[in-house]
Amino acid sequence: MDNIWILTEERPKESVVKTILELMRDDFDISLNVTDVKIKPIIEDSVFKFTYIVEGISSQSFNKVYLKLVSGNSSFIDYLVCKQENEPIDGDCSNILMAIEETKTSDKESRNTGVSQRTTKFIYAKQYCPNAKLYMLYNEELENDENKKPSDTNIFGTNILLTLGVKIVGKSNLSWFKSFKTIDEVIAFKNKMRNPPNGNVPVKITKTNNVIYISGRLSKPKTAGNIGHDPNIGTLSMISGVLRALGWTKKIIITRHGTTQQYISRNKTNKFLYICKLLNLEMEELTITYPDTYREKYWHYEKSSEKVASILLHIMCSNVGIRYIYENHAGCERGYFKNSNGDLIVLPKKAINGENLLIPDVILSDTLNRSIYLIEGKKLTTLQVGLKEIEDYDSIEDEYIKIEYPNFNYYRYLSIFGGYCSYFPDRKVMLYLNNDGLIVLNKDLPQSFLSYFKNIKKG
Repeated sequence: MDNIWILTEERPKESVVKTILELMRDDFDISLNVTDVKIKPIIEDSVFKFTYIVEGISSQSFNKVYLKLVSGNSSFIDYLVCKQENEPIDGDCSNILMAIEETKTSDKESRNTGVSQRTTKFIYAKQYCPNAKLYMLYNEELENDENKKPSDTNIFGTNILLTLGVKIVGKSNLSWFKSFKTIDEVIAFKNKMRNPPNGNVPVKITKTNNVIYISGRLSKPKTAGNIGHDPNIGTLSMISGVLRALGWTKKIIITRHGTTQQYISRNKTNKFLYICKLLNLEMEELTITYPDTYREKYWHYEKSSEKVASILLHIMCSNVGIRYIYENHAGCERGYFKNSNGDLIVLPKKAINGENLLIPDVILSDTLNRSIYLIEGKKLTTLQVGLKEIEDYDSIEDEYIKIEYPNFNYYRYLSIFGGYCSYFPDRKVMLYLNNDGLIVLNKDLPQSFLSYFKNIKKG
């Protein structure tokens, strides 16, 4: 019997996995009973199999639900889902049923990040997984006002998602949004939106009989000539994508972009240049050339990132009642800080002293034993870098953790992934995971912590 395989580069959240499975049940007419979803690592004799199993699911349509950590080769969507008996071959997209993007970013935080930049991911996904259903999951934890009108940027981006066939899940009031029916409707909506401050290049659309021109700066001021303006990369990509989806087959030319021919010639694999190739876009006064092939694989199994160990540790702890109060695993979406009341706080970039606020990959709270663990994920090759970094967490401890969680014990550790270390790497390492999946815990950890993991090797 087939299994369900969920592939993600994010730290998998049980609430998101539950939503994905419920969408699969409703949209694919699959027998499915979802109860209390739990994500557990498959560990045998202290060896992690680099696979998680999702418990709390029963079905007559499939056997089990497995989850694997992957990474995209460029602009990868958060979750891919397929239904087949065996583990998908590395990079295979032939059986992908669902492509899902999940975000916590609200309209309050950013007018651009929540929609514009993420739409590019769907344009990529459609090229590799043309038969997959597309979903945008919103988790508006900081904002849930059904009567408040979203920003024009939010409405414009969401309308484009709908036009591209993306199903919107989790927005509190979809009455503000509708798909565009014509190219002229897209142009009229965008051109009436508020202009940026003086000195910036507004994103405007001009249509003639044979060409559509879209203005928008792609180069950042401090790195003149490059393509690095992420919000505009997303905006120009999604506008071009929806114009093609609505039937425009003639030229689309990006103007006032600020990019130089020298940069184009040296950086043929920039993600926006690939969008230009996919959508047949031109850049004013520039000649774009491409290699014969470009990133043939959409994704690959993650076998090198430090997050392999930090996410494993995070999930192991969650299964024994140690909850997280902050997470920002490498390459994953930055989370919120959870205060003692369970409220969510956006941490600033700067500490009170004006210096960068340094934050670890995950902060764990063991309320039973009144302990807080600050964990920085590193590879074995960057162990020494990590040992120095964890010495610089005074600001996050003093300004947030100790205020919200007084009278706790505070510990700083590393999680380490990779290589084959014959001895335990360092006493400031909480967990070491080698390339073969062998898990070794620091034998000098607090006994209250070690008691949770009696069957895991100690070093």
